[in-house]
Amino acid sequence: MIRKAFSFGNIRQNRRWALILAYFFLIVFIIYFLFPPYYMIVTSFKTNHEISSLEGIPWIINQAPTLFHYKHLLTETFFLTYFKNTVIVTALTVTISMAISILAAYSLARMRFFGSTILATGVFLTYLVPETLLFIPLFKVIGKLGLLNTKWALVVVFPTDC
Repeated sequence: MIRKAFSFGNIRQNRRWALILAYFFLIVFIIYFLFPPYYMIVTSFKTNHEISSLEGIPWIINQAPTLFHYKHLLTETFFLTYFKNTVIVTALTVTISMAISILAAYSLARMRFFGSTILATGVFLTYLVPETLLFIPLFKVIGKLGLLNTKWALVVVFPTDC
């Protein structure tokens, strides 16, 4: 009898309410986090006049959609060059970082050699050094290599930042 007095209902009913609440908060978070990208996409299809005017509903396209902004971006700016440079730097940085990280992690985790624990501790301690302290030395190294103002400087610097 005491057990029934303190029971909060059927387990199946409790699960149902938990699921309802979970889905409710999930939907709220989805709306909250996906609204900015939705608004950016909708705005990209509007004309300049429609973007700047205060008439109509800002969350929908009130006039006919246009591809003017995409045409302008792809033909009259250096976006494709910047995108190509980003892809090159990202691909090379990820490749170099993964190759070094996988080899180092495997050798430190599986192989026991003289100084392996000291080396592992040294790698760990380097993460404690603030990155801002490395700006000037990295700048000097990049300058000595003759890579200032090149994308290859980023390929050299970014793997050291991981």
